Amino acid sequence: MRLNKEYMGTVELSPEKPVIAGEFSTWTITFTAGEYGIDDGGSIVIAWKSVSDWDTPQFDEGTEPGFTTVTTTGDCFLKARYNKFVRSFGNSILIDVYRGFIKKGDKITVTLGDTSQGSLGMRAQSFCEREHEFRVFLDPCGTNRYEEMPQRLKVEIVPSYHHEIQAIVPATVKIGEPFEVAVRALDEFGNPTDKYIGDVELTVRGAKAHGLPASVHFDGSSSNALKIPGCIIDEAGFWNLQIKDSEHGYLAYSNASKAEAEPEKYLYWGDMHGQTRQTVGTGMLEDYYSFSRDKACIQFTGWQGNDFEVSDETWADIRKFTKKFNEEGKFLVYLGYEWSGTTPQGGDHNVYFLHDNADFYPSSNWTATSVDNKNNANPITELHSKLESRNDVLLIPHIGGRYANLDYFNYAYSSVIEIHSHHGTFEWFALDAMKRHMPVGFIAASDDHTCRVGLSYPLSGHGKSASGAFDVASGFTGVYAESLTKEAVWKALKARHCYASTFDRVYVNTALGNLHMGDAGKANDEELLHLEAAGTYPIEKYEVYDWDKKIFEKDCLTRDKKKIRIRWSGVVYRGRGKSQKWDGVIYIANGKLISAEKYAFDRIDQGIVIKSDKYLKFTSSTSGDYDGFVLEIDGDDNTEIRFSSVAGSASVKYADVLKQGFVKAMGGLNLKLEIEPAFEQIIKENYCEYNKLKADIVLPQSAVVTEGEYKHAYWVKVLQTNGNAAWSSPIFVK
Repeated sequence: MRLNKEYMGTVELSPEKPVIAGEFSTWTITFTAGEYGIDDGGSIVIAWKSVSDWDTPQFDEGTEPGFTTVTTTGDCFLKARYNKFVRSFGNSILIDVYRGFIKKGDKITVTLGDTSQGSLGMRAQSFCEREHEFRVFLDPCGTNRYEEMPQRLKVEIVPSYHHEIQAIVPATVKIGEPFEVAVRALDEFGNPTDKYIGDVELTVRGAKAHGLPASVHFDGSSSNALKIPGCIIDEAGFWNLQIKDSEHGYLAYSNASKAEAEPEKYLYWGDMHGQTRQTVGTGMLEDYYSFSRDKACIQFTGWQGNDFEVSDETWADIRKFTKKFNEEGKFLVYLGYEWSGTTPQGGDHNVYFLHDNADFYPSSNWTATSVDNKNNANPITELHSKLESRNDVLLIPHIGGRYANLDYFNYAYSSVIEIHSHHGTFEWFALDAMKRHMPVGFIAASDDHTCRVGLSYPLSGHGKSASGAFDVASGFTGVYAESLTKEAVWKALKARHCYASTFDRVYVNTALGNLHMGDAGKANDEELLHLEAAGTYPIEKYEVYDWDKKIFEKDCLTRDKKKIRIRWSGVVYRGRGKSQKWDGVIYIANGKLISAEKYAFDRIDQGIVIKSDKYLKFTSSTSGDYDGFVLEIDGDDNTEIRFSSVAGSASVKYADVLKQGFVKAMGGLNLKLEIEPAFEQIIKENYCEYNKLKADIVLPQSAVVTEGEYKHAYWVKVLQTNGNAAWSSPIFVK
């Protein structure tokens, strides 16, 4: 076939100027036919990435967002509809030609976001992308064989206006030794933005410090985090950096940091899990790595493209960029990929190499080309065989679309499992491993698909392919290592000296006598579990587990008898379609709803729809995380709280909630509704007085005792008032 402009034709996109993330606008794609034209029964497809929350085009409601029109100068009729296309360009508009044909020179004009009938236009995707592509595919003969047009239409997506400011500090600092802090501005979708001009006051809270300027100025010249050197902490203990812009009304705190005179180990933060446009994700490799270093401000990362999409050329590029960006002592990059066999064959496992590796071992090359098939390894036991007991390879089971099958767990290559990502919070995965008495640690990551590894926000809810795929913000792996080198961090991961945290990088450390987080052995003191924690928000409670059994929990804040918290959580099941919609109503019978505040919502498109004196209508979905509300109710013994949602319903007396709380299982894998007295609400200026925790927990004599190598596995969950949490890796006691 003659796959060139002369025979296939040309396509153009207008306007070609940069697009602000999340904005409403209008774009026109024009196809001009070549020699082939399009026959009666033929078609043309305009496709864009599966991971995108552009408005879904619709063709019938002229006043609604996403209204799209299709016209032609040809002597024929056209029928257009939104259609699923091939991975990884799963979004598309399919345009059929009928009752006529398109000849050379005829045009088909597609107006995305046609405003002629009152529509606002089409809303662009919410995340930035240097080259967002629309690819056009032609089937001139009506054979259902599509060939890509010679041109690729590209548009740049740039950040929107500032919505918040954030600060990041090292998790461990040495007293008297200078270090760097970072401050950044983000738009409402979580994109670091260069559209912020302002002065930010800097104040260390919780410790004496010097060397830090009183304020810094943002001049709108860069979307990178502003790095500020020279800060020195003068005394031991936890501290946070407070940042404030009075003009814009911003007040925020950094993650917590611990200052020590002579740290034995340092806590480092990383996110080792994400994809780019080489596979199902978006963005360029160079942008991916520079984002994690310069904007997300993490200290180690990796790339984890689905193996069945990885060509030999892609693998060569991954190796090249891993070497280019890795800088010992400053920013670590681990070479790897995602082994993506089906769950019956082993399920998703992230594969990491300590050093460079010429080969990779995919589960298949289902959609990839130019792959040496001799390296295929399926099921995962074949991958284990190919690794030949190497100690420079790490496999980490995780939950994505597929979930890792713990029946195939191999202790020679795996020391930790991933329990939180952009896909959701999977505490059930940790509990499954503990039920099996598996000596594994816990980590978190993002599994980012938007070129924002280390700083992934949920998508906006627009667009059919993305509305429920990424419900929560990214997580982080905290690693206790002797230094920021690949060898030291690798050793820490293998030893389970690490833990999982959701978005706020919650500081957690545990010890049991001579054993520290992740250790396995005999403890010289088996009665007191030592816990230290510090967060960005106040810590409301912590829970202690022995294997899969909760053996202790304690509130860290007092309960507010004037308010209640109603929250829901969980997933439907383990595989695809795991998210649960909770859209519904909270009705107050024989009482009055005075106020309602959102609790732990991640997505900006969800929350309160209508609030009256009697009821609250809301929209919500969970992927293992929490959503909910803190309610103030004027009621008495006759007042009743009625909850009705697409996930189920419940009813409870207001007085009973205040006395003992209310919990109801709502089906699925672990769906749950909880109604309880709310914790006292701390004003933001006082967060640093309530965000620290130090406890010596007396372990009950009746704790779970099991047969096998380890009698106990003690681990802790720490929960902040905003719903973010951290899970320590267990201490395994013989």
